[in-house]
Amino acid sequence: MTFLETILACWQHIKDKLPKKSKRRFPLLKLPRVVLLECIGHLDVLEIILFSLLSKRAKSITKLIRWNPPIIHLTNDQQIQLKLSTDPGVTWIIAYVNYKELSKYPYFQSNIMGPEVNHFLLLKDNGNAVEDIKPMIEHICEVFRSPIFGITILNESLIEWLINFQPTIQSSWVCKDVITVKTLERISKNLKVKQFLGFDSVTIDEKFKFTETLPCTSISIHNSFWITLPSILNGNNSIIRLYGSELSPTDINVILKEWYLGWKLRDLEYMVIHTTTLLDTDSYVREMFKDLNMTISVTNDGRPTTVKLNHEWTITLPDEELVNNLTRSDGKILSIFGHYELFADEKTKIFLNLQVWRQQS
Repeated sequence: MTFLETILACWQHIKDKLPKKSKRRFPLLKLPRVVLLECIGHLDVLEIILFSLLSKRAKSITKLIRWNPPIIHLTNDQQIQLKLSTDPGVTWIIAYVNYKELSKYPYFQSNIMGPEVNHFLLLKDNGNAVEDIKPMIEHICEVFRSPIFGITILNESLIEWLINFQPTIQSSWVCKDVITVKTLERISKNLKVKQFLGFDSVTIDEKFKFTETLPCTSISIHNSFWITLPSILNGNNSIIRLYGSELSPTDINVILKEWYLGWKLRDLEYMVIHTTTLLDTDSYVREMFKDLNMTISVTNDGRPTTVKLNHEWTITLPDEELVNNLTRSDGKILSIFGHYELFADEKTKIFLNLQVWRQQS
């Protein structure tokens, strides 16, 4: 369904709800502006969007109202989600679908799950929903005067569109095998992600190494072989999660030393490193802690047990019996803990957690 077809379908939906005489004799958009504003002010989120799609006048009138700005997300299943701070348990969702049982679009549906309610506006997907989503999001942002908060990049064309439409965003997740080296570099140079940036596995040459920084509070990268030590040391990330990393124990030793000196990794709060090695665990640990004054604690002496990874996700850390600590002169402590698994091919998988905290007096 093209964007124009969506507008026409929405108009037909509203017309069908009017009495037959009203369709001929009661032109809604010719009401006095003050009356229209009063009517529009009582619509819900999806009804506001439908009304604003009717015409240029409907859109301009709708924009006159100072709406409570919604939090706008594009999810990984091609849904536009809107949430209001005034209705924390309610989500308004625009979804492009192709359900055989639906003979007519747009279609409204609501699901109640305990204290949470999802209200759906279902629009026809004719096979190119991504291209229909773009103008719809632009329209919603303009009407509500609210930027996109978070986006799941499930198609490479969304990257160029986002850079042109809204180059600064709070949260973004790049789906598996969506981007190449060229688009990765374009993201790092032209898209500013403030709170959270995540990458699933990226289709790039395993020889490629990324040395630039990813200036974002929290980053999470799967199959992160391409992230290098300089990229980490020169960044200002607070949360760093690297899965499938190729960082060596020597690299981790440098990370610990630079943090201890206080010149690098000043904002670090929590770091995850999952990697593999051919070294035995004793040799790995010796190399990782080389020339560092580590102490060992066998009980939790004040270390926080939770970490806030991003705006909506807080995790509980495992209860470790043995924790290695590196204490800095300013009182900050970097605790290192984790475990390992042995494989038949003589490789050892290392799971490390690095947590920065300060003991409360």
